[in-house]
Amino acid sequence: MRGLHRRPQAVVIYIGRYTIPLLFVSVLMGFLLIYKASAVLMAVRSLDLSQKSVVIDPGHGGIDGGTHDGEGLLEKDLNLEVALLLKAYLESKSMRVAMTREKDMSLEEYSDLGGSRYRRDLAARRKLINQSGADVLVSIHVNSRPNRPDSRGVEVFYHPKAEEGMKLAASLSQAIDRIVFRSFLEADRLRVRILPGNFFVLREAAMPGSLVEMGFITNPEDKKLLQDPDYQKAMAFAIGVGIIDYLRKSAIAGQTMGPLRRPFGKLLRNR
Repeated sequence: MRGLHRRPQAVVIYIGRYTIPLLFVSVLMGFLLIYKASAVLMAVRSLDLSQKSVVIDPGHGGIDGGTHDGEGLLEKDLNLEVALLLKAYLESKSMRVAMTREKDMSLEEYSDLGGSRYRRDLAARRKLINQSGADVLVSIHVNSRPNRPDSRGVEVFYHPKAEEGMKLAASLSQAIDRIVFRSFLEADRLRVRILPGNFFVLREAAMPGSLVEMGFITNPEDKKLLQDPDYQKAMAFAIGVGIIDYLRKSAIAGQTMGPLRRPFGKLLRNR
């Protein structure tokens, strides 16, 4: 019967040589959760888009027409039309926008390198992108698969070694799914494909970047959409929303990742 009259013992947690009462840990974790929630709310509310910048790269241009449909429709023109719409949208949100080109031109004249025109154009894009000092890069393109005219849809690429690029691609794809496929086209069966890609502009960019292939010029349905001004506006709007979503998520991550690690991190470091 003596065992029934034991005095209650404090429940403790052992971390190395530290003994912390469970109640203290519970209070601390509750405080941290409240702090995290407050930080998330503050980050969303306080994100100043006027302090954020984007560099937009409309692929190809000038002598380089990019892919085509064989009937005179050129990728370079579609890329530029959507890129200019995207620029207008982001500027309406007070963001700073840089462009690798704002008209039908190739960029090799901005390169100090020798070699082929193609090599100089890529070097110039790298120079313009990295000199922009932008927070993110989005490169705009149109896809092609002549041997598979049934191939269609939007693909968003990130560099395989770029975690932030993958996060940007995810934000862009979610916005395109929601705005373009579900709302504009009302086509729930279509979804953006997110893929790794070792593209030069993504590999060489100093900031997180994604490359958007807006559709297949070799697919009859996509080709029609790519020339539709309303589709172009919806695509530009969705890409813009995806960029802003990514910046907001990055601000939230910056506010909340550190504080949750510090209290126990300090204890463990002092073991």
